[in-house]
Amino acid sequence: SVDKPPGSKLGSGYPKSALGVERLLQERAMAVTKETVVEAYHRIKAHVHRTRVFTCDALNSRASEAAGAPKQLFMKAEHEQKVGAFKIRGAINAVSLSKADFVVTQSSGNHAQAIAQACKVLSKTAIIVMPEDSPAVKINAVRDTYGAEVKLCKPTQEAREAMSAEVVAGIRAEKGEEKAEEIHPNQDLRVINGQGTIGLELLEQQPDIDAVICSIGGGGLISGVATYLKAVKPEVKVIGAEPERARSAYMSKQEGKLVKNPPNTPIVTIADSVKSSLGANSYPIVEKLVDDVFIVTEDEIEDATRFVMERAKQVIEPGCGVAVAVATSKAFYEKYPDVKNVAIVMCGGNIDLDNLPWVKRRHMDDR
Repeated sequence: SVDKPPGSKLGSGYPKSALGVERLLQERAMAVTKETVVEAYHRIKAHVHRTRVFTCDALNSRASEAAGAPKQLFMKAEHEQKVGAFKIRGAINAVSLSKADFVVTQSSGNHAQAIAQACKVLSKTAIIVMPEDSPAVKINAVRDTYGAEVKLCKPTQEAREAMSAEVVAGIRAEKGEEKAEEIHPNQDLRVINGQGTIGLELLEQQPDIDAVICSIGGGGLISGVATYLKAVKPEVKVIGAEPERARSAYMSKQEGKLVKNPPNTPIVTIADSVKSSLGANSYPIVEKLVDDVFIVTEDEIEDATRFVMERAKQVIEPGCGVAVAVATSKAFYEKYPDVKNVAIVMCGGNIDLDNLPWVKRRHMDDR
């Protein structure tokens, strides 16, 4: 049975029978609302960190200089989260609600680690499809630290999705239809609800924010955060940040329809965690609730990442540097001059110390 989550608005209509509760949870798993985010929060909070919000004078000065006016940045430290990224939130929520014994997913690293850890904690078996160019630190963590099986594939979205489907089909054929399930890294609504808990914590910790900036890959993070924030404090600007070389969300907002990154084409960017395209579930939320999306160059991503590591003394990955680059850019403040208190979701801190992002970039650009 499931207790009524504190803070939810289920009211007197909340089912009293176990069967009624289960049916309601199944219905809620197919929606993303403020209430489902609250429920996810109470479901996952025993398994995740309530990450801190911190400030940095050097970053404030950089943002203020870009804006030509005083600005204050508030960093939500999801790079200090379990598995080194926010992804554990959505993973715990989704795996908790899954009835399958075998959980399959495809990810370049952070969601892979999160699903592996969630399955370890919740006594399920994880099989992870990862692109063969994933950082070694992430592959090793998934396989060696969290004990999941890793299957490597070609570094395209199509190859990842095809292998994941193949793995699920194989397990179902051998073990039974209900024994295996794929949990998509950013389109599964249970995952999106889990990621939205960042917005819930952020407003409790820093209620005076004017804007929140999130890096975007497949859009699961920003979809969950935007859903909660726009329901509770609709005046807050929700801003997406993307690499120039992987601009699905930016193009989708520009054209008013879902635009994916070029098919069967490896995306060459140091921001390996945000190379995915928006999908069928994240796009409508981004279109409706995300105020704007900015794109940044490889130079800007590298510069922002290095600046945070050198001046704020925080280990972040380039996917996180994408959001920092927007939050310290002249373009953002020219368009939104009235925002003063800006939150950044520091989405991850998993980097390969034997192959630092700027060294990796030199090799990529030399090809």
